[in-house]
Amino acid sequence: MARWKLNSKLLYRYIISYSIVLLLPVLIIGLIAYNFFIQLLEQEVTKSNMNLLSQVKDTVDVNMTELNNIAFHISGNTNLTPFNVTKSPFTELNTIAQLRNYVSANQFIDQLVLYFRGHDTLYTPYSTYDVHTFTDKIAAFPDWKPEQFVRDMQAVKYPYIRGAENVTGPGGTTEKMVTYVMPLPPNNPTPYGTVAFLLKESAFRSLLQKKFGDDWGDTFILNEKNELIVSTNGIAPEDAKSLTQAGGKVKADDGTKTIRLRDRDYFVYDVRSERLGWTFISLVDQETVLHNVELAKRRTLYAISLVIVLGGVFVFFATQLSYKPIRKLQRFAESKANREFAGLGEIESIHSALTLMSDSNDELNRSISSSRPAMKHYALLNLIRGRLPDDGDMADKLALAHLRLTKPYHLVAVVQFPRGFALEPSDRSSLLEELERSFPDDAEVYGMESLEGSSLIFMMGADDPEGTEHKRLLLDAHRSLSDKWRTEMTIGAGTAYGQWSELGKSYIEACGAVDYRLIAGNGKVIFFADIVSKADLPHADYSKSDWNQLKLYMYQGDAGKIEEHLERTIGTIRERQLPLFLVKCMCFDLIHVILSMLGELEWDDADMARQYPDVWSLSEFETVEELIVLVKHISEDICRIVADRKESGNTDLAGKMMAYIREHYGSNQLSLQQVADEFKMSSSYLSRYFKDQTGQTVTQHIQALRMEKAKELLRAGADNLQDVVEHIGYGSVSGFIRKFKESEGITPGEFRTMHHK
Repeated sequence: MARWKLNSKLLYRYIISYSIVLLLPVLIIGLIAYNFFIQLLEQEVTKSNMNLLSQVKDTVDVNMTELNNIAFHISGNTNLTPFNVTKSPFTELNTIAQLRNYVSANQFIDQLVLYFRGHDTLYTPYSTYDVHTFTDKIAAFPDWKPEQFVRDMQAVKYPYIRGAENVTGPGGTTEKMVTYVMPLPPNNPTPYGTVAFLLKESAFRSLLQKKFGDDWGDTFILNEKNELIVSTNGIAPEDAKSLTQAGGKVKADDGTKTIRLRDRDYFVYDVRSERLGWTFISLVDQETVLHNVELAKRRTLYAISLVIVLGGVFVFFATQLSYKPIRKLQRFAESKANREFAGLGEIESIHSALTLMSDSNDELNRSISSSRPAMKHYALLNLIRGRLPDDGDMADKLALAHLRLTKPYHLVAVVQFPRGFALEPSDRSSLLEELERSFPDDAEVYGMESLEGSSLIFMMGADDPEGTEHKRLLLDAHRSLSDKWRTEMTIGAGTAYGQWSELGKSYIEACGAVDYRLIAGNGKVIFFADIVSKADLPHADYSKSDWNQLKLYMYQGDAGKIEEHLERTIGTIRERQLPLFLVKCMCFDLIHVILSMLGELEWDDADMARQYPDVWSLSEFETVEELIVLVKHISEDICRIVADRKESGNTDLAGKMMAYIREHYGSNQLSLQQVADEFKMSSSYLSRYFKDQTGQTVTQHIQALRMEKAKELLRAGADNLQDVVEHIGYGSVSGFIRKFKESEGITPGEFRTMHHK
């Protein structure tokens, strides 16, 4: 009953339709609520930050405007002209007192410096100093030396500001200062003096932190040249400048700017002061802002999941009630048709069952008839190739192809057409059919086209390998076909053998018999046995006893005797100058011996077995020398197999294990137990053996392979860690990051950054 449910398309349709009715409104409502929360929060954050930035801008504008006003007041104060200030010590004291009043008027000012061009004295609200004393002891700038200080104070024509820098004051205390330099009088082409305001960076930062705090990101101020003045969390100047260049390029639909900085995403809010030309920028970490939204999202997902689970239970029982009557009807129809229609829906199955009961026999016959030629060709091809599956499997294939092989012996014959005689594919098929029909029904004759299409191959049964019956049948068929097709075709027939595995050898003999037409002439039936007897060739001297002796040497593991035996075979080929077709037969027998021995020795070397030629490729050799090279190559393989089996024992087992792990380490299902199951041994024994052979445990080896592949992907620029994790077989990104940190000492992100600077 469970299988019926799993294979039921109708049941699936019921479940899917009910599930859609359940899920669609739930998901729509969930998505709308989620998007609403995000938009609402982003709008609130945007509005709040823009208001705060505007407040900061206004405060800074007021204070900086006051600095401009102070400069105008100083230039308009007759008591602070160069003449009045420098005419007596008393006037200098009056200057200090008046400057002190200016300082108290602005919360940003920490120090005020008045300088008259051409003089060497600096006037402050607290004392007078020469330039070197002031820049060495009162306000020591790291990058503003006395000489440069004097040049700047002498040459300034327009107001400018120096960003925050560490200034060392009396007693060695250091504090960050922002310096605002203005010529006196302002906006005059020929200024006579300069006033410099030293503004505490802490005053700016205090203002920014009071408004924004420092938990969500960073807030900073840039001057009109996009140079950093102050920052709440110490953003790098180059990051601040690049932010102003790229910040306007990426915007959300609602106008909110976003940017990725130092592997984190930020909302960007900015306000520009039209009065100063300064830019006030606030960066807000998206992850922190959206934390509450994510919390709401998770809770919403939990609620939706609960609804889905409960709804799924309801859907299951509802579909069962609706489905049972149709299922009973389907089972009844299929029982009458004596067949189950896997993969079809219930309605289709019922329809098919009714249809099948009326015309199933005709359909079955048409199906078998259409596939029989292909099955026949496949079965004959495998028989002649000489590399067969087990007898039971081959017998099943022969039965499907309607091939009856009841005779005790079988041989292969080749029909060769004269050069220039061309046949269309349809004609070859007709000729094959006529060839089979020209023999009696009990003759067991089956034909196929050769791979290159220039000849026909057929196999026929025989009651006696030396008998005359099959020879007479071949002669009659040759005569009948030659008369009908009006051509001098040649038929070459091999020896009849009692084992299917030797039919490939009969095919080689048939090809040799066909080649003998150069001597015997075209348009004849040439039997291989006649060629051997006429030429007095040692056809039987090399076969059974020699190969049995070779198999004995292989079982004994005597590599020296194997090589000696094969060298003797090669010597026979050279000394007696055997014909090429006989050498091909010898090579076929040799390969047959080796393949059978590989199976008996349970030697798992399929690649080596595939590289040996089969009956088709053997027929393409044109010289004895080529086949001698093949015999020597096979001899070396035999010696290696024997040596490996005798001396190496199981030393290549660790290599096979490592190869298996290399092939499967990308699967997250790979484990010690899986490797142990693959090699049919206990996990404890495999673990000890692998550690002894490699110096690593199986788990350590898997870990090392995965880490090397991960580093390769990261060097190649892989940005998505989830893709890397899936590629190397880890279960989660967090687990991968932890293992990578343990292995390499740094995180995957840091590793990728190091290789892509």
